[in-house]
Amino acid sequence: MLGLLQGLICVSLAHSAVSVPAQPAQLAWLPPSHPHQRPAPRGEYRMEPGYSPYPGGKDAPELRMPSGFSRNIPERRIHSHNDYWRDVPVYTALSHGALSIEADVWLNPKDDKLYVSHNVASLTRARTFSRLYIDQLVDVLSRANVHDEETAFFDKTDYWTMANEREERRLWTSFYEGNLTPIQLLVDLKTRGNETYHTVLRELEPLRSRPVLVLLTGNGINLDVRSQVAPQMSRDVFLDAPLLRLDETWQGMDGGHYGWNSTLAPMASASFASATSWDGRKAISAAQETTLSQLLRTAQGRGFKTRLWSTPRWPTHVRDRVWRTLYDLGTDWLDADDIEAAAAF
Repeated sequence: MLGLLQGLICVSLAHSAVSVPAQPAQLAWLPPSHPHQRPAPRGEYRMEPGYSPYPGGKDAPELRMPSGFSRNIPERRIHSHNDYWRDVPVYTALSHGALSIEADVWLNPKDDKLYVSHNVASLTRARTFSRLYIDQLVDVLSRANVHDEETAFFDKTDYWTMANEREERRLWTSFYEGNLTPIQLLVDLKTRGNETYHTVLRELEPLRSRPVLVLLTGNGINLDVRSQVAPQMSRDVFLDAPLLRLDETWQGMDGGHYGWNSTLAPMASASFASATSWDGRKAISAAQETTLSQLLRTAQGRGFKTRLWSTPRWPTHVRDRVWRTLYDLGTDWLDADDIEAAAAF
């Protein structure tokens, strides 16, 4: 039998040699599952970018991984300052691993909607808070936290139950697979008054079941707003505390007296220029470093995350020196206008 098989193989090879002229440069390498596979001549095959051995190429179902949405994007504790300036708000920052973004909002009393811009002159009807931020964050988190027929197929594979713990874990898994750090959204209220605050609460409704930590800043920490937020026993919108005024107190709408704490305000911020006399042009002095370090450590000791905004942007060597110093001193958030430079830092 073995001899017969060997003879058949020889005949087959001989037949191939006669019927198919040898043209190595034109022979295509076919994947193992192909019914008419012919191995590429030795030296004619090599790996190339974009190659896939699966039928369907890069679109093959075997290569469709749910957690691939943020694959190879390391999380970075970068705050995307003035995020709405970017070509594509939300996505540009998240694609570089930033975990915090910021939107300045203005209430238009003509339609009771929030619009995004740094100043009134740059407002347009198309750039609404809902369209630029709420809708996009809902879309991003829906794509990152897949819940479909595939999820249901494997719902009993581990010890989590789909209706309880597993669902809770799914909702509170952030854009980064397996990381329980939520995306942080700072909403800087540009228009004053309770109307703006209550409009923000209304427009945030689609995010309430999503892993997004919302902090109000700007006019959002004025007395009229914090006097309402502080007395709340249960809240899903928080404040950005003033880093240089953490000891101030105020009276709430319920008549009680309140002060800054990390339960009310998970983060404390200040402008770089107000926090230190050092401008970054030269190496920081020992005295300036001690003062800045104590400011950050004191706030962190009380449970606040720290952020210094509007750090120098130019010259770039000054910017990088300031970033390096703040990072070494242990600031929790690196505030950045140039998100690409901060990601490569």
